[in-house]
Amino acid sequence: MPWTVVKSNDKKRARVEAMRSVLARFDYSDKDEEVVGTPDPRIVGAAAGLLEEGEDDANDATGESSDGDGR
Repeated sequence: MPWTVVKSNDKKRARVEAMRSVLARFDYSDKDEEVVGTPDPRIVGAAAGLLEEGEDDANDATGESSDGDGR
């Protein structure tokens, strides 16, 4: 399975979409498709289809993100 990228300019929305992505990916008893919904492809998806040019270089050698919070 390829890496999944979550764009996190809006941290709250990114967290919701990350959870939605995991819940949508697996089948489990009493799964309510209406509640889970469909992950927003502008926020979460495969790196090959989501990252724009230069975004894969956003982390420096320390692994910290460009906003400096390490997340």
